[in-house]
Amino acid sequence: MISVSWPLILLATAAVFVLGWIAGRSTVAARSLSGSPAGRSFADVGPALRSEIECAVAAGRKIEAIKLLHAATGMGLKASKDAVEAMERI
Repeated sequence: MISVSWPLILLATAAVFVLGWIAGRSTVAARSLSGSPAGRSFADVGPALRSEIECAVAAGRKIEAIKLLHAATGMGLKASKDAVEAMERI
């Protein structure tokens, strides 16, 4: 049977952990730079959800409308807020 020393096992485990951590950080940075993960906008929202968002805006439930748009499109909260405020002005 092959004998492996404990320091070698710990070193290999640490190397795998560090490489995984580096790989995870690079994918998070790439996601945050790309904007919305799905690349969707308000124009891509289906008619039922669009109607629900528009009703929330019309009823003065701005925060609910922002949350719905954010969840449906993956847009950032600031972009969702700006889109809802633009809807209010129309």
